[in-house]
Amino acid sequence: MAITDILTRIETDAAAEAADVLGAAQAESARIIAQAEAALDAERVAAIAAAEHDAAEEAATLLANARLRVRDDLLGRKRALAERVLDRARGQLEALPDSEYLEMIAAGVAKAATGGGTLAVAAADAKRLAGLPARLDAAGVRVTPASDPAPLDHGVLVTGDRVRQEISPAALIADHRDSLLLVAARSLFGGEE
Repeated sequence: MAITDILTRIETDAAAEAADVLGAAQAESARIIAQAEAALDAERVAAIAAAEHDAAEEAATLLANARLRVRDDLLGRKRALAERVLDRARGQLEALPDSEYLEMIAAGVAKAATGGGTLAVAAADAKRLAGLPARLDAAGVRVTPASDPAPLDHGVLVTGDRVRQEISPAALIADHRDSLLLVAARSLFGGEE
């Protein structure tokens, strides 16, 4: 065989081997590209699903927070309305006819001053409660009138060794605030929260 034939044969074999290597490389490249595209598609689907899930959760959280804010606002408004009812009730107690007001204050003093004490009357009620000492004496309640007026808008202040108690429409409302708020809320809103 001549050198030319040998060289031709080497060239032909090399070309065939190069074609085989090139074909295998192209097939491997196509397989890698297909695998990468499949992985990319899977990641894209997973990312979209995760984003949709996260968005749904965030939307649910925003909706729940908005509902809570609305509920809190409504409850605040209802409470404010019930508080106004209590303020009106205090005002109505303060506006009772003098004889009824005197009886209300005298009953409170009788409970508070079981062992005596000093009785200070609010300046605004000095005229209305002028008959209080006589009413208390008639009930057997012994108190000493204070020289200074009570530091209250209305009512009286009973002080003694073991007692310091305000007897007034405001104190009466404050002492029963929770139950009065419940009554006001039931009256205003029925069975609603």
